[in-house]
Amino acid sequence: MKTLFVAINAKYIHTNLAVRYMHELAKQNGYTSTEIAEYTINQRLPQLLRELYLTKANHMIFSCYIWNIDIILDLCCQLKQVMPNIKILLAGPEVSYNTTEIMKQYSFIDGIIRGEGESALIPLLEHLQSGTSAASVPSFTYRIGYHIAETEQAPPISLSQLPFPYPDLEQEKGRILYFECSRGCPFQCGYCLSSIEKGVRFMPLEQVYQCLDVFLSNQVLQVKFVDRTFNCNKNYAFSIWNYLKEHDNGITNFHFEIAGELLDKKTIAFLSTVRKGQFQFEVGVQSTNTETLSAITRKTDTEKLLQICKEIDASCNIHLHLDLIAGLPYEDINSFRNSFNQVFQIHPQQLQLGFLKVLKGSSIHKQCTEYGILYTPKAPFEVLQTNWLSFDDILFLKDIEDMVEIYYNSGRFQTILTYMIQEFQTPFDFFAQLGSFYTANGFHLSNHSKEQYYEILCDFWQSTNRIFTETMKQLCIYDICLHEKPKKLPSFTDNAYQYEYRDWISQFYELQAHIEAYLPNYTSESSKRIAKIVHMQVFPFHPETKALTPTAVLFDYQKRDLTGKAHHYFFPIS
Repeated sequence: MKTLFVAINAKYIHTNLAVRYMHELAKQNGYTSTEIAEYTINQRLPQLLRELYLTKANHMIFSCYIWNIDIILDLCCQLKQVMPNIKILLAGPEVSYNTTEIMKQYSFIDGIIRGEGESALIPLLEHLQSGTSAASVPSFTYRIGYHIAETEQAPPISLSQLPFPYPDLEQEKGRILYFECSRGCPFQCGYCLSSIEKGVRFMPLEQVYQCLDVFLSNQVLQVKFVDRTFNCNKNYAFSIWNYLKEHDNGITNFHFEIAGELLDKKTIAFLSTVRKGQFQFEVGVQSTNTETLSAITRKTDTEKLLQICKEIDASCNIHLHLDLIAGLPYEDINSFRNSFNQVFQIHPQQLQLGFLKVLKGSSIHKQCTEYGILYTPKAPFEVLQTNWLSFDDILFLKDIEDMVEIYYNSGRFQTILTYMIQEFQTPFDFFAQLGSFYTANGFHLSNHSKEQYYEILCDFWQSTNRIFTETMKQLCIYDICLHEKPKKLPSFTDNAYQYEYRDWISQFYELQAHIEAYLPNYTSESSKRIAKIVHMQVFPFHPETKALTPTAVLFDYQKRDLTGKAHHYFFPIS
């Protein structure tokens, strides 16, 4: 009797933590006829159907989230048609809070595991593989003939019982690995499902260290902690950060979702000493409107939070990701504009402009009528309008979101963007005008080459009756070179300086002292070979300080930071 744990991820590089826990727990308890099947939402439904059908599994348990629930329901419907004897079960946050409704609506679903699945797993496998009563499975909603029954909710599992979810890291190469050392959240944010669970549970520190040692010894590129508020216990978080600093392998990046306002001076000072690129912080600001924050029961001292974010960013060693949510109560366009501008002044590496998702089980789900919130009836249940935002306003903010994602979060336009934004009243106004120009010209209807995105910026600038100067053209070239060896430049550039100094560039590569000082990994390569791998670009001024001295910049593409920028060195040309 084969049981299949099925994950359908948003992208191939993602890994599903839930199915890995279940699979490892099953193996530990002697259930060897269980397997993991992992796919993505980008695969076509017929292909998914074929692959799952060919497993010939007797039972399939699907891990359900807002990004995959629709494709899972369509898939399960077809699976039941071609495999009428299969048992199809659902689990995960997207199906845990309205199980009876789902079971009534979709007759092909045989059962749903509510909440955390680990506590229910072994009784469930006994039921599926040995025929014990479904009533013996805790946290389970199931069918008895035409009726739907629910068993009592199991107590939460101790995190000390969780197995290490990645027994073979060789199979996970090139993927993002997820990990957790706590469950629950002390905060009660109205839009979040974590507010439903009371209290926070922690994995014993020694167990955490053992897991981290596996990641470190295997030189995993990135580990993302999925703890809802990693630093809700200051001492616990500090112990883990300190352990990672002391055992740093020089490679692995660790991502944490934190409450920035909980960081004290001692911790901020410590964080300034960790290796550049070792830590990545995601901080949910969501809004700076005090009335909005009160409505979603989010007790945040925004001024303190933003000041702490500035202090973290000042050390230039931690990748900072700040979040805003559009569509929250009491936030209109002007209020959101203010929130956006206040957060933008931190200059985080990522500014996530998200839109409210009305999740079943959240308190804001119960307040939709009060706040006039309309949202899409199918996943991702995204806001369409509120008492403060019309659908026109939502579309306006969507255009801004696209521009922030393309031009800011990509990190590919940082220098030219900084130059352009300072010419507008606020950053919000810049992205708003750029977004309106982008959609008015139909650019949102098709994909564009990297060069074309720069050309669109140039066209936008000229549409505001401004001159796209030679300085701006050179800054575009600089941004391009930061990310890749340029093969094709935007049509508005002529690259004249590069030809003028081509002999100087050739002589640079021929000096062994230059190679040893700046490109030590290439000492065994010929000068011609080096010139093909790295890149030297000459500018009429220093592209960062703007000093009016011809400056050559050497870009080494084998060394990059977290944003993908190549390591680079400046050489004034006399």
